[in-house]
Amino acid sequence: MSKAKKIAAIVSVCVVLLAAVYAVVYAYVFIPVTYDGSDTNVVELYNNPQDYDTSDPDGVADIIVKENLDKTMAVNNVSAVVFDWRGFDTLGESFILLTAIAGSFVILGVHKKKTSGKEDKE
Repeated sequence: MSKAKKIAAIVSVCVVLLAAVYAVVYAYVFIPVTYDGSDTNVVELYNNPQDYDTSDPDGVADIIVKENLDKTMAVNNVSAVVFDWRGFDTLGESFILLTAIAGSFVILGVHKKKTSGKEDKE
């Protein structure tokens, strides 16, 4: 690898890392938290989801807590969100991940060379 390619790779990685740090700081400072879940009694919610007081959550959390058991028949809210509510999204993300891995192998040239069956004679 030439010196210019190494420098370009280092600069591009630094740019991506700086963009990621900027995005995290921006999200932390400027985007308000709507619901932090600090008042949620997880044990009570797990043991008795139908009688749990759902007056505190707002937005999507309110819908998930109130309607999860009726709509998905799943007791675990996290599993219901990942596999029932966002099932196609999760499937799409898995497909993109596998495509990226396959593309990386193709680009990096990690494959076996085909041999013609004849040995080179010197």
